Amino acid sequence: MRNPYQRQASHSYSMGNLTAKEQYNQFIAATVAQGKVYGLYHDGWALCSTPSGLQTLAIWQSKGLAQLLIKDKWVNHEIQEVALIPFIEKVIPYIRKHNTRLSLNLTPEGQNILVSGRQFLIDLKAHLYKLYLADPELFKSEQLPLPRRIRLHDRN
Repeated sequence: MRNPYQRQASHSYSMGNLTAKEQYNQFIAATVAQGKVYGLYHDGWALCSTPSGLQTLAIWQSKGLAQLLIKDKWVNHEIQEVALIPFIEKVIPYIRKHNTRLSLNLTPEGQNILVSGRQFLIDLKAHLYKLYLADPELFKSEQLPLPRRIRLHDRN
């Protein structure tokens, strides 16, 4: 007889039956709720590439998901937390300047959501506007950026 309480070891991460758009929206909501993202760092951020050769910056919504990728070529990397405001103000402009995409919640199997820095800012700003309209008090602590302060266009 099989033990119903024995947990099966899982070697893969799954978002259930969510579509890519739902996973993306969930990533943005989780990032805003916790006010940070996670990356892997060791003498530079963990980068990967698309099948077409575009460079991507791997980021995750949780430490646990990032931890799954600390192996092989990233074995010496450590999980680094990046607060949302510095991520928006420093990281996104840098990756946009260098034509780098974001690889969201990369799994050991290579599954992820690819998005440009510009599109991520557009969608993040829209999410923040909805939050601001529903509860402006959330923005008083200055942990969340005011949507109107997020600039979509590059400063030259």
